Parts: sequence; C-alpha cells; structure tokens
Amino acid sequence: MTELFPPSHVQEALGIDSKTLRKFATLLEEHGYPIHRNSRGHRGYCEKDINTLRKFIDFSNEDGMTLELSAKAIMKWVSEENKSFAITAKEPLQASPDMGMSLNGDFNELMERIENLERINMDLINLLKEKAVREAYLEDKMNQILKYVERTEQLWEERNHVMLEETRKQIAAAKQKKWWHWWK
Repeated sequence: MTELFPPSHVQEALGIDSKTLRKFATLLEEHGYPIHRNSRGHRGYCEKDINTLRKFIDFSNEDGMTLELSAKAIMKWVSEENKSFAITAKEPLQASPDMGMSLNGDFNELMERIENLERINMDLINLLKEKAVREAYLEDKMNQILKYVERTEQLWEERNHVMLEETRKQIAAAKQKKWWHWWK
C-alpha cells in the first residue's frame, strides 16, 4: 500500500496554507479526482496526489487559466496518464539482449524515413511554387493576348468605318457632274 501523508506535510511540500489546500482538494474532488479519506472524513494524500496538486498549481498559475479550467485540465492529464499506465501494465516489455540494437535500428530507420518524407515534402512544395509561377506567367500571357485581340478588333472596325466613308465620298464624287460635262 502507498504511504499517506497528512495535510500539513502536503502544505509544507507545496508551500500553500491549509485553506488553499482544502479549496484545491475540494475542487479536484468535484471534478472526479479521488482523494483518500479516512473513516472520519479526513483527507490523506499519497505521492501521486501531491504531484497532481503541484501540476494543478502550475496550471492555475498560467495566464488565462482559472481554477475551474485548471481542474478540468488536471482531470484530462490524469486520465491520459492512467491510459499510458494501463497500456504499459497490460503489455510489459520483454527484455532481450539484442533488444537495444533492434530499438536503435528501428529508431534509425524511422529517422531515415522521416528525413526522406521531409525531402519529398520540400520537393512537392518546390513543384507547387514552380507551378504557381508558370500559371501566373500563362495568365499574364493570356491577358496580353486578349488585349491584343480586342485592340485588333477595334482597329478593324475603325478601318472598315474609314473605308466605308471613303467609298461613300468616291460614289458621291462620281455622281457629281464635271464641268466639261455641262451639256449632258
């Protein structure tokens, strides 16, 4: 069984007074954290409880953290810690002489794969940048071509208008009688 410490020991270890300890413990109990109580209802704290309270104080000292948010964060932290303990308790590692070499080899292999993936990611990022540059260049060329086509159409319309006017003037001039044709 684990050793239980009285509240005075916890107060001294954490540097807080009895009212603060009581307030923190009550708040954690309200959020579901189990703290040992004897038959008279007095609290007893184990080492795990002291570490949890220390973590609670750390959370509450962060900017923007209320005691309520700190208690919720502690409960999440405790549940994750219990999950990791449950996983290791269910599947204890079998130590073998070549296990260190195997783990080291696996680690090196994973590091190589990570480095390879990072190189591939960098290559993909570079390709995407090149593609974006090409697309911007092509879009610019398309805009230039569209402006050229619009200008060409405008010039053709002006040319046709000028030729039509010129033709009308020539027809009007041809219909006009010349001075040497006065007898006609």
